[in-house]
Amino acid sequence: MINEDVLRQYHATIAALNKGDMLFQQGEIASTFYIVKSGKIKMSNYSDDGREFVQGYFTDGQSFGEPPFFSKAPYPASAIATERSDVWKISYDDFLRLLKNNFEIHLEVMNTLCSRLVYKSTMLSELAIEEAQHRLLTLLKYLAEHASIHTDGPVKIVLTRQQLADMTGLRVETVIRSIKSLEQKHQLEIDDDGKILWKKIPR
Repeated sequence: MINEDVLRQYHATIAALNKGDMLFQQGEIASTFYIVKSGKIKMSNYSDDGREFVQGYFTDGQSFGEPPFFSKAPYPASAIATERSDVWKISYDDFLRLLKNNFEIHLEVMNTLCSRLVYKSTMLSELAIEEAQHRLLTLLKYLAEHASIHTDGPVKIVLTRQQLADMTGLRVETVIRSIKSLEQKHQLEIDDDGKILWKKIPR
């Protein structure tokens, strides 16, 4: 999302994480802007009974944790590396200077933030009232529209069935059945590696 030379110009550094390492914990005050250089970061929190709910997975070039960063609020979820990862980190003051001096980056960050807030609002409604397959469709559509690699053809969804279940509050068995049903309806395809190819975005 942001050129690495620009990040270095504003004193960004790299946090090297192994699988399972925590970048920040739920409840910590946000003071750093993060962008994934490589790998995958999961943001999740837990209910009182210990059930995990995944807020999102973030991969190469994607930022995360923006709302608490800009409001200087506590993180509502923890960030954990799900594989070996390198993450750019830049301080609050340095990042605000970057945005002030680079309007196009400022606009792109705001567009990303607004898109995620709309997605969060939509998913809250889905979790409350919609059936399993509709929840999954909403998530797949969002992931396809915001894929980091733009293509005119089908978009590969890199998340596993379990990860999709974690993000929708569904059982993994329900996700598997729903994916099979959507495949039969020709709304998606499955490649040779078992990954979802999203080729039709319902309106």
